[in-house]
Amino acid sequence: MGSNLYSIGLSGLLSSNARINTTGQNTANVDTEGYSRQRTDTASSPVGGVVLRDTSRLVDNFVSAQVRSDTSDFSYYDTYHSLMTMSDNLLAEDSISLSGYLDKAFSALQAANNDPTSSSLRQLAHSSLNNLVGQYKALSNMVSGQESLVDQQLTTSLADINSITTRISNLNVKILREEGLSISPANELRDQQELLAKDLSKYLDINAQFNDDGLMTIQLANGQPLVMDQTPTELKVVPNQLNPKKIDLVVSFGDYNVALKSDSLGGSVGGLVDFRSEFSEYADRTLGQSAIAISDAMNMQNGKGLDANGDFGKDLFSLEDISVYSSPDNTHKLSDFSVRVSAGEASKITTDTYEFTRTDDNRFAIKKYDLNGNAVGKSTIFDPSNMTPDSNGYYKIEELGLDIRVKDFNIIDHDDVFSFAPSAGAAAGLNLKIKSGDNIALSAPVGVSTSSDNLSEARISLSSVTNTKPATSAFASDGSLYPSAPHSIYFTSPNSYVVRDASGVEIASVDNVFEYTDLLEKAGLSQDAGFDVSVSSKPQSGDEFSISTDEIGQSDNFNGLALVDLQNQSLVEGKASLVKAFAGFISYVGAKTAEVAGHAESSEVIMNDSVNRRDRLSAVSLDEEAVNLMKYQQSYSASAQVVTAARTTFETLLGIMR
Repeated sequence: MGSNLYSIGLSGLLSSNARINTTGQNTANVDTEGYSRQRTDTASSPVGGVVLRDTSRLVDNFVSAQVRSDTSDFSYYDTYHSLMTMSDNLLAEDSISLSGYLDKAFSALQAANNDPTSSSLRQLAHSSLNNLVGQYKALSNMVSGQESLVDQQLTTSLADINSITTRISNLNVKILREEGLSISPANELRDQQELLAKDLSKYLDINAQFNDDGLMTIQLANGQPLVMDQTPTELKVVPNQLNPKKIDLVVSFGDYNVALKSDSLGGSVGGLVDFRSEFSEYADRTLGQSAIAISDAMNMQNGKGLDANGDFGKDLFSLEDISVYSSPDNTHKLSDFSVRVSAGEASKITTDTYEFTRTDDNRFAIKKYDLNGNAVGKSTIFDPSNMTPDSNGYYKIEELGLDIRVKDFNIIDHDDVFSFAPSAGAAAGLNLKIKSGDNIALSAPVGVSTSSDNLSEARISLSSVTNTKPATSAFASDGSLYPSAPHSIYFTSPNSYVVRDASGVEIASVDNVFEYTDLLEKAGLSQDAGFDVSVSSKPQSGDEFSISTDEIGQSDNFNGLALVDLQNQSLVEGKASLVKAFAGFISYVGAKTAEVAGHAESSEVIMNDSVNRRDRLSAVSLDEEAVNLMKYQQSYSASAQVVTAARTTFETLLGIMR
């Protein structure tokens, strides 16, 4: 009996001592980050006394997984919000707003229209256009600067991720070794591993699981592995094959790389990647689309007038060549491939990426993809053998507003892909081409006059100029009208007229006229002429009106007014004016910033709630540990008394035997 009582007391001492040690360990680590409260479990022995079980961590794997998920969500929105706030603050500045520069440029053009003979007003307009170009470049540089910042943060973040996954893998090795040599779990090592997994969730949305050996494995939310037992992978940033300005993430397995799915990455890395694609790239292409629109529209309009020197207007702006990309093994073919925006077709240019491929022996296709990589509409199919290129070898693709030139279509194989985005980088490549304000074509290329012998009060006016190219209009290369072009209009009655050339020969006649606008169009001559005229009121029989390049006044501002009117036209995708398009972009930035700010705030609340739920189970409470310590101390003292009683009983029995 004494021996049994002694065993019972001794087991109680060992149990109490173990629990006191566990309580001490908990108390000592009350401020240790990632530490999980431990508990030593016991069971009653069937032969008497108590049996010690494992000292385990008080954790709930489901709660821990929720903490990691909520941490990832908050980190994603917090990173995204930080970057969007920076962009929103910059773009909200009036000194940066493109709208202000557009207003100043068109106001300066209007001032020059008030006195086309003033060199100083023309120079002021030139300076304003130059400032506008500078602002396009400044905004583009701001976007590029943010891209560089994001790329640097990505590089740093991936280095941290690779370090964390390596440490988790190394801990798997240590845990396997330590738990193989002991019946007790490696609690402290597992705490470290859990903390590393939580730190990793700040960068990516991960799924931490445990294999049959109890070792932690890490996968991304989409299932791609980061830690496989004792072997970590490595994340890398590589240039996109079809566009080096873009980046791709890959998972390196040592001997080979696997592309990382960039959607729903979560964490700060997901925030960086999504900001780069959803905002940074969008901003660059939106600015580029605007730059293409204003350059094309103003170049086309300037070419329809005469400058201060009496010459046809030249291009006001220039754009850098559109970059074309292909796979590394196709780089030698890129020199044979070029693309440009068709003159006057900038309204068809979108922010999409275009891919050029061969469909069969004679036909080719261009497919558009949005910024998320989703196909947009149907492919545009064309057959060069049924088309006629221009003098420079370009084929015009009407549906897309693009000109394509391929020196030899036979070099393109069926599996070749050529990628280009016309709006990408276009804002940075915008330049003012004219050297002075005298190159701004404010005057019309042709004038009109009303004969002083006319019987009516009707007056002729130039209503439109659509084309001044010598090959396709009535204008000769020296600026004069061809002799065969319309030179006069003679009314044979109030409702009929004839159009005559320079020699007075009738080239067209029109009857039953009741509206006196666009008279050359009614005669079927406006397209070939490149201009049209109107009469203010009903003429009388015998009224005559002249058309001549000699009728242009020095203060003529017909084309200048058309240049200014471009400010009000829907130049961007045929939907919005330049100012409205930029205002829409600013509204998008503000709305996106507010949206992300709301998500960041709510996700922080959710994350804190998950952390508190985890702490209620796993965090150390000094009050609770103090109570436990007193209880185990009393248990230890009581067990010591049992041992003492067992020893006294045993000694008494020995005394009787003597």
